[in-house]
Amino acid sequence: MDLFSICLILISSIFHAFWNILTQTSKNSQYFSGLKGIWITFLAVLYFMITGYPGHISGELYFWAVLSGLLHGLYILSLSRAYNTQDISYVYPIARSAPVFVPVCAYFLLGEQLTALMILAIFVIMLSIYTLHFDGHLVRGLKNLFDAILHRDLRWAFYTLALVVAYSLVDKRGMDVFFQLAPDQEFRNGATFFFLEAAIGFTLCNMYIFKVHPVREILLVWSLEWKKALIAGIGTLMSYGIICVVLQYEKVSSVVAFRQTSVLMVVFWGCWKMGEPFGRQRLLAGSLTIIGLGIMAW
Repeated sequence: MDLFSICLILISSIFHAFWNILTQTSKNSQYFSGLKGIWITFLAVLYFMITGYPGHISGELYFWAVLSGLLHGLYILSLSRAYNTQDISYVYPIARSAPVFVPVCAYFLLGEQLTALMILAIFVIMLSIYTLHFDGHLVRGLKNLFDAILHRDLRWAFYTLALVVAYSLVDKRGMDVFFQLAPDQEFRNGATFFFLEAAIGFTLCNMYIFKVHPVREILLVWSLEWKKALIAGIGTLMSYGIICVVLQYEKVSSVVAFRQTSVLMVVFWGCWKMGEPFGRQRLLAGSLTIIGLGIMAW
């Protein structure tokens, strides 16, 4: 992977960990995500007013942007639901363990090659997910993992994982199309695609939130956390916008894998700064994830 791409992905990881921490520490993660989406839509309007709306976007690109928006909308709701029910140091490593599945899906759907090192990396990351549920006994650890998948609240982390895998593949295809249309405008391509899918995803998110939750409660949280949501919106823009740039000339398997360095940042925050339980166990899981990502990048 190119050194410039690695630097961009690391920057994206920092912003990704940052906005996830802001979301999890909100009084209500779902309401907060909806407000964050409104700020992102506002930033999109400003961006297109300043730069102008690209006239070369094809119908195929709109298709991938709409599909990405639908998947991101479901992802936002699923992630915020998971944060409402579980600790961030538990949810985040599972939700961000997409490198286990993306290379396999990319192999069959996008034609990317799966090497022996990638297989080894996938095994290490799967071990890290298992470690999250391991409490000193092999059989009990397997039982805990199985129960987590079936549990009504805990399984939201796994739903989020599936959506991360899906939108990663869709975003890669969309950015390939965008790069073919405008190969000399990588950063503008990335920002445009992000704003398109984000506007769709967060609109759906807010429609759902206002349909199933009391308006008064939503507006109360919004009035208290509007500044925090603006900061989270900027963090989300920087996180996903940068990844959309890198996806134009790097394999999605490598990008998704290397980006998960944010796992260790979030686990550290949850266990040491917020006092969430099982700090050593979850830090070990995060460290194994980082080892797997290092193998993947190598």
